[in-house]
Amino acid sequence: MATTTPTHKTLQAILNSPQDALSPETARQTTADIMANKLTPTQISAFLVTLKLTGKEHDPQTIAAVVDAMREAAVAIDPPLSSSVPSQAVIDIVGTGGDGQNTFNVSTASSIVAAGAGCKVAKVNPSGCNDRNFCFLFAQVFHPAMRHVAGPRKELGVRTIFNLLGPMINPARPSRMIVGVFSRDVGRIMAEALHLSGVQHGWVVHGCVGLDEITAWSASGPSRPPTLGLMHIHSRTWLAATRTENAATMRSLLDGSLTGPILDFVAAECWRSAARCRRRADLKTGVALARESIASGSAKRQLAL
Repeated sequence: MATTTPTHKTLQAILNSPQDALSPETARQTTADIMANKLTPTQISAFLVTLKLTGKEHDPQTIAAVVDAMREAAVAIDPPLSSSVPSQAVIDIVGTGGDGQNTFNVSTASSIVAAGAGCKVAKVNPSGCNDRNFCFLFAQVFHPAMRHVAGPRKELGVRTIFNLLGPMINPARPSRMIVGVFSRDVGRIMAEALHLSGVQHGWVVHGCVGLDEITAWSASGPSRPPTLGLMHIHSRTWLAATRTENAATMRSLLDGSLTGPILDFVAAECWRSAARCRRRADLKTGVALARESIASGSAKRQLAL
């Protein structure tokens, strides 16, 4: 049970004079107190609403400060996965979510394909690591303190600063990232926040029709030269179905038996990582490496399917 502490006095100051009292450092300390279960659900809600009403939830410095507090509260990976060697640098391909498009899980598929192309990929959500290039990190294991904000977030029913934090609180602390955002307006904010949080090479993307993914087409048709073999993808072809159907699509993709739009979607998503990991950053090479990862069976071997 939370009691009256200096933390609560700080929160009162924030609520009474938010523009003056709500500095990045104050946001960092308040988040640390939330992670340590020092605030009640009502107080947590008040903090989140204040961030929203003052616009601070879209301030890159505030976002980076909150990320710092969450990283400090996370369960550490031992030994660390990060590396100073460029070819061994850990990467992540991830979206903020929230685009409302209900697509096939392209970022996960692209991460697996990028790992098959030689990238070291650490991705948060499902669990399990292997001795290959791909690692899934179960969020609830590495961020157990997030349970303290689950209730207030659900009760508020609106987007909060936590909707932007997912890509930046990967416990592996990847130095290279492709981050998809649900809104153009969030793009520049995310880019600066990634820089402030220590990401060395980041690429923030927002696809047409509001996707938090890279797309191989524009609103009026294909946006890439046809020589790359990326075709126009109609919106109906990448909508998610049931879990069983999505799993079947993923298996077909990694088996190399899937052709058409979803394959092109995945190639477009992971080309940047595949090319950069092989120190060949052009689009054509990246797409070719992604296709080779699938055709050779290397992507499938990352999951030992």
